[in-house]
Parts: sequence; C-alpha cells; structure tokens
Amino acid sequence: MKTEIRVWRKNDFSDIRRVIWNTWMDTYGSFIPEEDLRSFFEEYYNVEALEKQFENPDVVCYVAEVEGRIVAYERTFFNEEEHREYVASLYVMPENQSAGLGRRLMTVAAEEAKKRKLDKVWLGVMVQNTEAVQWYKKMGYQIVEEAPFSMGKTTVPHYIGFVPVEAIESAARRALSTRA
Repeated sequence: MKTEIRVWRKNDFSDIRRVIWNTWMDTYGSFIPEEDLRSFFEEYYNVEALEKQFENPDVVCYVAEVEGRIVAYERTFFNEEEHREYVASLYVMPENQSAGLGRRLMTVAAEEAKKRKLDKVWLGVMVQNTEAVQWYKKMGYQIVEEAPFSMGKTTVPHYIGFVPVEAIESAARRALSTRA
C-alpha cells in the first residue's frame, strides 16, 4: 500500500475538512454534542481559516495519503512567545488508525522542533479521549497541566504537555525494527 506524508496544499482543504469532521464525530461525538462540534468546526476549520493558516509562516501542516487519498492531517505551529513547537491538530481517519500514520506525523513534528533547536513537541489532548492519551503516553507524553477546553457551549478537561523529540524518534526506530 503506497503511503506518503507531505506538506499540505491549498487544494487539500476539502479533504482535510473531511478527515477532521469524520475523526471528531468518531472520537468526540460521545461526549461533545454535534451542534457544538459543528460550530467549532465551522469557525476554526472553514476554508478562510485554513487559508490564514496556510499563509502563516509559523504554521506547517501535513497530510498522510494512502493510495492517493488523504486519510490524516497534522497542524504544527511555533509559538514564538513561549518558544515552543506545538502539534495543534493530529487526526487520523478511524479506519486508518493503527497503521503508523500518527507516529509518522509526530516524527515530522519532531523534525519541525529540531529545525528550531527545540527538544520537545507540545500538545493538548482531551482527558476523555483516553485512547489518544494512552497512545501519546506510550510515545513519552508528559502531562504538565490540565486546563479547560471549549467547543461551542461544551467545556471539557484537556491535558497539556509534551513529548521529548528523542522519545518520538525512539518510538519511530522501535516501529521500524519491529517491521524488519
């Protein structure tokens, strides 16, 4: 199966929106009402918002394609004030999870951090998204704080923490060695 990780292009926006929406419904639909998901989605992931991100030099987004179809999306950004590299979004279609795409996307986020001579990739994950929390912890995720996160009228607890770049690279090496 041909898989490619690449920087996004403007003509990817509709596919990115599809990946985000389907992943949200699968992941968050049990604890955030669809109305709240929809309002947040339309505010932060409409085409105009994606175009602004596309033009922002501190934002780099990636897609994963399987057989030419976009099935995952990651948005990284550099917060100059905090001097931190963040993974702001990482979504893999439910049917494509457990195929190593998330790990590969985290590896490119680690590369973004290394370009800035940083040794951590920061991210937030909803507490109720237990599968993602466990996945990130296996990669070395260290939770620093818990803060509220709102989507529409719903507010949920959200972990904020980091994964050391070295731990991401080590997880990628382990995955390669188990395939060999």
